[in-house]
Amino acid sequence: MKNLILILIALLLLGCRDSNKADDGFHAVLPPETQTGANTFGVTINGKVYVPRDPTGVNVGTTAKGMIFWGAPDNVSWNEIEIKDGASAVGFQMIIHLQNLQSIGVAQYTLKQSNFHNGIDSIPDNHIYFKIWDNNINNYAYYGSVENQGIINITKFNGSLTQNWILSGNFSGKFVRYDNPNDFITISDGRFDLNLNTLPNHPFP
Repeated sequence: MKNLILILIALLLLGCRDSNKADDGFHAVLPPETQTGANTFGVTINGKVYVPRDPTGVNVGTTAKGMIFWGAPDNVSWNEIEIKDGASAVGFQMIIHLQNLQSIGVAQYTLKQSNFHNGIDSIPDNHIYFKIWDNNINNYAYYGSVENQGIINITKFNGSLTQNWILSGNFSGKFVRYDNPNDFITISDGRFDLNLNTLPNHPFP
């Protein structure tokens, strides 16, 4: 009987370890919503907070930084914020695609149906997509914005190459799974505050 109890306890512990595969001891905290160029990003997805972390071995994208700001050659037609957690057990990646980011000050962009591509392969409109770990399939699951069911609020953009070139905002919306049109995730608290001059060298431990 004693051996049976020990076996049951061992199986229970193994099951818990497997179900918490994405938990490696790092617990992110949602940063405050600021407009100071603090180089912060945060979002809560399915009750878990995600923040950028520089890669230390997890391949969740080609970027070698926790967060980077991309731009089209003309720096007008499109820009993207790429966020990744490359240091946690399974990682995370999000692309925020901004089309025609020209408004100085504040602006609001309606999210369109994502095609799950970035850069020149993206749709020519504003959208967001991301991938998170799904323990049910032991792999990543992809989610993208739904047509006209989300927004990106630009709360500050000074559009200048000065020392404090700040892009701040927040986002929310409904996101659908790439391979399951009946699986939705709602995000209500996404936020970012970037200093585009210092971001390339900013560490995300």
